[in-house]
Amino acid sequence: MKKVAYIRTSTGKQTLGIEVQKEALKAYHPTHWFIEQVSGRKENREQLNKALDILEEGDTLIVYKLDRLGRSTKQLVNLISQLEERKIHLNIITEGIDTATATGKLIFTILSAVAEMEASLISERTKQALAMSENKGGRPRLNHLTKVKVLEMHQKQAFTVNEIALKLDISESSIYRILRTHQQKNNKG
Repeated sequence: MKKVAYIRTSTGKQTLGIEVQKEALKAYHPTHWFIEQVSGRKENREQLNKALDILEEGDTLIVYKLDRLGRSTKQLVNLISQLEERKIHLNIITEGIDTATATGKLIFTILSAVAEMEASLISERTKQALAMSENKGGRPRLNHLTKVKVLEMHQKQAFTVNEIALKLDISESSIYRILRTHQQKNNKG
């Protein structure tokens, strides 16, 4: 019987998260390891799919935490149903869930709903914070005076784009955008 470990973090910057999960899963002596760095909301995850493909009846899928498998109740319930149909066990070590038991199945369903609610709350808080903030995400708005200064300095040809950027404390890409917009306005009129 295979014991398949699945480890996931959301980004490539979370290598510590991978190491923590690896260390915890070692105690369960997995026969196979699948590791990826991708959002839990993504439905089609390459390494999870590979892990699921090799699992057979009686095997166990081992994960560190419920949210490593997915973020939506629908996604998690579909996965557990798929595993159940194939008679594959799921062991979620931090939550102490083992779907080989009726209690484990119930707890898994409840925790799936909680994980989805938590993701929704994070999304709502982020949207509320952005709505209240002057910074709406994306690049900051440049005021009209800064744009005029960019055009004047560029037309004098006394400064390079890099020097203008340093003097006005803006990015070179902002300068090129201002110049391009100005050029397009002049071409139209």
